[in-house]
Amino acid sequence: MPPPQNQRSSASCGVTAGSGDADTGDFIAELVRFVAVAPADTAAVHYAVSLPMTDFEDAMQVAAARACGAQRIVTRDVRDFVRSPIPALTPQEALAEWF
Repeated sequence: MPPPQNQRSSASCGVTAGSGDADTGDFIAELVRFVAVAPADTAAVHYAVSLPMTDFEDAMQVAAARACGAQRIVTRDVRDFVRSPIPALTPQEALAEWF
């Protein structure tokens, strides 16, 4: 099943924003032209803390994935998402599944 084109829960792009870093701003502006940013509102926080996960940031990624209707979470560390209601795949697994 191919990944939804406009539904991504979060992106850890290795971008380090410095104070006034124009390159980072340009990159993010370009990125959001084709990647939607999922909301992180009060309802998402309530959902995240209700999950049986030990890491809050990972739980917030699940909440964001749920908010945008994602069917999978792609991460290098699937162990952090063993108890996630949304299945997690490694990048290699995702590529094999989608292509």
